[in-house]
Amino acid sequence: MKISIVIPVYNSEDLISECLDSLVNQTMPKEDYEIICVDDKSTDSSLDILNQYKKKYENVVVIERTVNSGGPGAPRNDAIKIAKGEYILFVDSDDYLGNEALLRWYNFSKENQSDITLGKLKGVNGRGVPKSMFNETNSDVDLVDSRIVFSLGPTKLYKTSLLKENQITFPTHIKAAEDQVFTMKAYLKAKKISVLADYDYYYAVKRDGDHMSSAYVSPDNFYEAMEDIIRAIRASDLEEDRKIKLMAVFLNRHFDFSRTRNVTIKIKKEEVRAEWFQYLSSFIRTVPEEVDQFVLPHIKLRLLFIRNNDLQGLTQYEREEQDIKKFCTVHNGNLIARYPSLEGYPISEELLKVNYKNKLEHHLQNIEFRDRCLRIEGTIKHKLADDETNCNQSLTGVFVHRNTKAEKYISPVSFENSTFTFECKFGELASAEEDLGVWDFFIESSIDGYKLRGRIGNKRAPYKYSTKTMYLGHNALFIFSARPYFTMNYDNLSIDIKKHAYTAAELSYQTESKDLSFVFKDKQICLPNHSKIIVNTGQSEISLPVKRIDLEPNCTKLTVNVQSLLEQLAHVKKERLIQFAINTSQNKISAKVDNQAIILDTKSVERKSMLFFNKMVEVQYKLLTSKSKFYFQY
Repeated sequence: MKISIVIPVYNSEDLISECLDSLVNQTMPKEDYEIICVDDKSTDSSLDILNQYKKKYENVVVIERTVNSGGPGAPRNDAIKIAKGEYILFVDSDDYLGNEALLRWYNFSKENQSDITLGKLKGVNGRGVPKSMFNETNSDVDLVDSRIVFSLGPTKLYKTSLLKENQITFPTHIKAAEDQVFTMKAYLKAKKISVLADYDYYYAVKRDGDHMSSAYVSPDNFYEAMEDIIRAIRASDLEEDRKIKLMAVFLNRHFDFSRTRNVTIKIKKEEVRAEWFQYLSSFIRTVPEEVDQFVLPHIKLRLLFIRNNDLQGLTQYEREEQDIKKFCTVHNGNLIARYPSLEGYPISEELLKVNYKNKLEHHLQNIEFRDRCLRIEGTIKHKLADDETNCNQSLTGVFVHRNTKAEKYISPVSFENSTFTFECKFGELASAEEDLGVWDFFIESSIDGYKLRGRIGNKRAPYKYSTKTMYLGHNALFIFSARPYFTMNYDNLSIDIKKHAYTAAELSYQTESKDLSFVFKDKQICLPNHSKIIVNTGQSEISLPVKRIDLEPNCTKLTVNVQSLLEQLAHVKKERLIQFAINTSQNKISAKVDNQAIILDTKSVERKSMLFFNKMVEVQYKLLTSKSKFYFQY
């Protein structure tokens, strides 16, 4: 047996079927995994539903508890005892898995001999999930130096032997954050922890009503779990300095992503706030003071208040932090927050730096192809700067080559009241062979010596072009295409520069106006103003101004008038191969449709016969296609 899936179930009649359907329909063969459902004395029809699945699927196991435990910990422990799988996966009854999750999860874990593997989470219906640890797949992540401590939910793939040999179970004496205690203990005993980010493995669903994470818990219960985690870290086999750093990482998570986050703001009643602060202070006293130097500055300030038993100061500070812009200034190239609540404490300016809390708030209002450039318009300002401070900012556009990390800078055409316009000239972005590839667009904003650079594009008005729209241009070395697009994971603006060999076109012709159109199907092609079609007859080049460019959703149509072409080709004998190109003879157009014939004109001309007298004959001027080539004949 490869995997044992464990599902604690309590009154989940509306949810459990979706969960189970995702499990019984996995691509992993059913004989390779079991689904252990532990009913915690449900009072609805959950148990009946579980038994229906048990009858239909041989790999479904149902355990009926005789007494309700009051939480998912005890049911999970029951399942651990009987699990036959090499690995155990914990799934909540209101969530579900991706169709290929088990097979991918197991194969990767087995290949890398992982003790624990985190699979990428996906929030559904607005459910928040940890994301920072899933930027890339990593077969061996470090517990202290990675972000995995910010994911302490149990929904991971654990080696069963890791849990059983180390007697790691869910604590049942607490009813809040017991999964955090379990996961941290497993982390500490694991020899190898992996992260899988190549697929949406686990879908965490936000349902109507309260989720367990938002339900009320008593402070004594919650902080007892936090103390258990600190005790586990201190009792672990880690070196002492790594224990200190791990506790610091845990406190960063605790104050920013747990019930302690802005605790004095969330609790309105003074007596309840005082009770929570009492247990919070007791918990912090279990944390060595050496840890404080490694936490984030805003958490270090909280610890300062807590270790000094200053509830009033913490309460004032958390409210000031909510209105941080009011207290921010730029000094010596840094953003400094001077909080009144700290006036009674000897605080260094280093501790007041809030650069790490700042970000660029931006919005792209328009992206437009203009002549030989891409026009980029929008707004940008610093989150922590007030309107007066933002007025002092200056901007630089920065294109960074994704592979070589080379940078190219552009100044805004205009910038006023946080509104900018940049014009990226394609010819400058693609001026040499080493420029081929993807360029990521950043904006660097400066205020009085403080600089911040940010990716731009994920907040924008609708993009007016298709994803295939490109600019077609040339430099002294090659023909190139420049295609703006938005990146897959973060949806930011980038430009892909590639060499361009030729463009295939269909032909259409208006007899009366003598307008010849080149129709580029499934392409939106943008060209410089005053573009021309170059006609090479083998003897000379003829330049025809582009009369009109029609950019349609599914094609581009280039129209030229061929009257002057006909006049210049009047003396071409019989059939001659000709070439069409855009702006330069190297930027060739090829025929997309074979054996197409267009009659450009019909004339009566005088010709001598073999008997030495003249006669009028009718001549047709034709444009022919054959195997991607163009021919002219009359």
